[in-house]
Amino acid sequence: MSDASSRLLIEPKAWLDVDPDPRSRSALDQLSSNPQLLVSHFGNKLSFGTAGLRAERGVGPSRMNRVTVRVAARAIGSYLATRGLTEKGIVIGYDARPDSDIYALDSARLLTALGVSCWLIDGPVPTPVVVWHQTKLSAAGAIVVTASHNPSSDSGYKVYGPDGTQIRPPIDQEIESLMTFDSLPLETDLAEAGEVSKLNPQDAISAYVRAAITQPAPSDIAKPSTKWVYTPLCGVGGETLEAACSFTGIPRPIRVISQFVPDGSFPGLPFPNPEEVGVLNEALQTADENNVDLVLANDPDADRLAVAIKTNDSWNQLSGDELGLLLCDYQLSTTAGRDRLTASSVVSSEAIAALCALHGVDHVRTLTGFKWIMEPAVSQPEKNWIFGYEEALGYSVNKAVLDKDGISAAIKFLQMVEYLKARHLGPLERLDELALEIGLFVTHQESGQFESGAIDAALEALRNTPPKQINGSPIVSAVDWLKKASPLTSNLMEFRSEGGVRIAIRPSGTEPKVKIYLEQTVSKPVGDLKALRSSCSEELESLGQTVISWFR
Repeated sequence: MSDASSRLLIEPKAWLDVDPDPRSRSALDQLSSNPQLLVSHFGNKLSFGTAGLRAERGVGPSRMNRVTVRVAARAIGSYLATRGLTEKGIVIGYDARPDSDIYALDSARLLTALGVSCWLIDGPVPTPVVVWHQTKLSAAGAIVVTASHNPSSDSGYKVYGPDGTQIRPPIDQEIESLMTFDSLPLETDLAEAGEVSKLNPQDAISAYVRAAITQPAPSDIAKPSTKWVYTPLCGVGGETLEAACSFTGIPRPIRVISQFVPDGSFPGLPFPNPEEVGVLNEALQTADENNVDLVLANDPDADRLAVAIKTNDSWNQLSGDELGLLLCDYQLSTTAGRDRLTASSVVSSEAIAALCALHGVDHVRTLTGFKWIMEPAVSQPEKNWIFGYEEALGYSVNKAVLDKDGISAAIKFLQMVEYLKARHLGPLERLDELALEIGLFVTHQESGQFESGAIDAALEALRNTPPKQINGSPIVSAVDWLKKASPLTSNLMEFRSEGGVRIAIRPSGTEPKVKIYLEQTVSKPVGDLKALRSSCSEELESLGQTVISWFR
C-alpha cells in the first residue's frame, strides 16, 4: 500500500471525507486489497477525449462519480469567470443512465454557488435538445451528462463552449488544467437544489422541435405515407422523435416496444451502439412482423442515426458513409445558392466532397469529431451551412444545433424517402444513380486492440518508412497529419494508391485501439454495381487485415 500511495493523485481517505455517495466506502474497501486496482482509480484524473469526459462509474478521479463531476463543474465555472461569462450562464441536461440526474443537479448546484447562471432541464432529454437551448438562451456553454452509446456501466460529460460547439483545444485543455483534486468541493460549496433554475423537459422538447425541425417544401411531400419501425435503443429519443413527426406530418413509427422507454441499464443491449452487429436485431424482427421494410434507430442520447432497408428477403443496414451521401444529396437538391457550406471528417468517405464539387458547393475536410466538423459553420458565419457528417452515424442537417443531431437527421431522411418516392426511387436506387454521377466510393473499417506503446511504435515506423504499394498498386501520396499546421495537427497517417485506394490510420482517442479506415474509388463504374461493390468490399476487408498486421 505504501508503494501504491506514492502513485495516487489523492489519498482515498481525503476522497471519502467529501464524497456524498454512500456506496463509495464499500467500493473503496474492495479496492484497498488490490494496490494495482487502487492506482487505476486514484492514480490519474479523467481527461477530455474526442467527445468530452467518459468513463466507468466508480470511485476515484479516473472514474465518473459525484466528486469528479463537481470538480469538472468547478473547473468550468472558473473558466467562465476568467472570461467574464458567468452572467451569460450555462445550460445543463442529462440522459437516462444511472446517476445522470444526480450529476447534472450537482453540477448546477455548484455552478449556481459560483455565481454562474444555470438552466437545468429537469428530466432526461436528447443531447440536441440541450445544445439547441444553449443557442436559444445565448448561454456561454452547455453540459450534457451522457455517455452516448457506451456500455451501461459508463457515464460521461459533454461540454460545449461559448461558440455553441463541443469544446476544442485550447478550451478543453484550459478546463482540464483547472480540474484539480488537491482540494475537493464540499457539500457546503454547493447551492441548495431549490436555488437552481429549472426548465420543464416537455417544454424544452417542444421548443426544440419547433425551431430545429424543418418542414419540407410543399413540392417535396404530398402526403407522407411511409411505414417505418423505430427504436431509441432504450435511450431518450422516442418522445422527441414522435413529437417531430407530429410537427411535420410524418406518420408516427411502429415502436420497438421493449426499447422505447428510457432505461439506462440497456437490457439485452450490452453495447447500445447501432453500429454494432446485432444491435438492431429486435427492430428488424419488429419490422418483419409488421411487413415493413424501413427501420430507423437513434443511439441512447439521440445524436446519431442508423437506417436499415429491406431488399427482397434481406436487410441492408446503410453504412454511415452511405447515409451521409444520401442526406447530403437531399440537402443539395433542396437548397440553392453559391454560399452553401458542408464538411466531413477526414476519415469519412470522400464521396460527398465529389458530390459538392459537382454542385459547386464548398466542402471542408476536418479532424475527427463533431467539435471539428461544426467549426466551419461557426468560423464562416457568412456561409449557408447545410450539412456536416462523420462516418460514425453523426449528421448535422441545419445550423439550429451546432452538433450532430439524430432527431433532425431522422426527419430529414424520412422527408427524403418521400421526395425520392415521387421520382419512383428508393434510397438504394438513388445510391446507384449517384455512383454513376460522381463515381463509386466503397468504404470499410478495421480496428485492433494493441498496447499503446506498440501502436505508437508502429505509427512511427510508418512515418519513417511508409509502404511503397497497396495491393500491388504504387502509393502516390503519404500524408502525416502530425505535420499539418494547427489546428489540423493530428496523430493520423493517410495513404493513397494509384489504383484509387485510400487508407487513414489513427489511434483511438478513448481506448488502446488502432482504427483503420479504407476506401476504394472507382471513378467510372460500369456493369453490375452490386457485384462491383461486393468485390471492392472483399478487397478492402483483405487489405484491412494486412494493415492490422503492421501493428503486430
